[in-house]
Amino acid sequence: MRIIKIILLIALLPLFSAAQNSIDFKLLTFQEAKDLANEENKLIFLDAFTSWCAPCKWMESNVFVQPQVYEYFNANFINTKFDCEKGEGIAIAEKYQVRSFPTYLFIDGEGELVYRTQSRMEADAFLKEAENANNPKFHIPILNAQYDQGERSEEFLLRYYLVIKSSDPERAKEVRAVIDESVTEEYLLSKDGWPFIHQLAQTSSDRYAKLFLDNLEQYKEIAPEQEYHQKQVQLLRFAMYAYVRNGQKDEFYDGLEFFKNQENDEFARDAALFELEWVAEHENSEELVALMNKLASGSIQEDDQTLSFIARRYSNTRNSEAMPSSELLNTCYQLAAKAVGLNPTEYSNQGTLAEICISIGKKQEAIQAAKEARALAELETSKIQGIADKLLERAENM
Repeated sequence: MRIIKIILLIALLPLFSAAQNSIDFKLLTFQEAKDLANEENKLIFLDAFTSWCAPCKWMESNVFVQPQVYEYFNANFINTKFDCEKGEGIAIAEKYQVRSFPTYLFIDGEGELVYRTQSRMEADAFLKEAENANNPKFHIPILNAQYDQGERSEEFLLRYYLVIKSSDPERAKEVRAVIDESVTEEYLLSKDGWPFIHQLAQTSSDRYAKLFLDNLEQYKEIAPEQEYHQKQVQLLRFAMYAYVRNGQKDEFYDGLEFFKNQENDEFARDAALFELEWVAEHENSEELVALMNKLASGSIQEDDQTLSFIARRYSNTRNSEAMPSSELLNTCYQLAAKAVGLNPTEYSNQGTLAEICISIGKKQEAIQAAKEARALAELETSKIQGIADKLLERAENM
């Protein structure tokens, strides 16, 4: 009997170990979680998810299992999770106005929302959110009271806005208006003002982005190097498409040079896509084909997703009156086929190849690619499966 128990214990050890190597979610009702939070003087961490939410599953597999994450959460919170389309999760989603997934709620023992964040994020950012949730400076009820009592310092306004923008959009809109009206340009150009630029500059045309782009050298001196570079890249990405639309050639090629000079595959992809957009908009079809061939044998030759995206992008009509030339369609076909050759198990690669084969009349190849796409769609949503079914039907009816 003792031997059997030892064998069973050994068999269960991997399961026990796995359970300890992630956030320890308790199987509790919401009331039980509140009772335990009061008893242990902790906040509830509530993971509001759905069964179909891909970012939720990504967080489970990639972030919840990071030691620095689960050690902090297991030590500091009563961890629970609720499917917001089932059982008690439906009422919780309604009570806390959960509309997107994943949403992460930090709630006290009385059921009051203390802090809220959402969406997929990397482990360090997720851990930072948890630390904020445990810091009274970021607690929603405290911040609400301070604002109502007249607190309007610059640092407070930004902190308050960032905390409530997902939990109370109406109040956040009010606070943002106060920020826009009261925070001066002089302050924004100072070291203390950098967090406003870092957090609020989003597109190349908003107030904070314009200030950044007009004062790059000054911000380079006062901003943390990594934050400065990230903001420059973010805003330049927005600006590049505006340069294409507006025909700002000098600005566009200056930006293109910036992306080409970065030693990173992601930036090489950006440069390729920007250059294609410019040529497609301002040059002729022959030059677009030449550039596509150059990129396909150069900077993106091993990047199946980018090859497939380009093939899909330029095999479609750019407006209702113009169809791609036969040469352009054939080049798109070659790129799509190359993408499939590099990665035949990617649904979008097979689907793109099938679409282009239908466009140029390659029936048998279209059917084969559409069948492959349909098989791969079993791993996707029902909507994607429906699209794959129609794609196969179109190929077979050519």
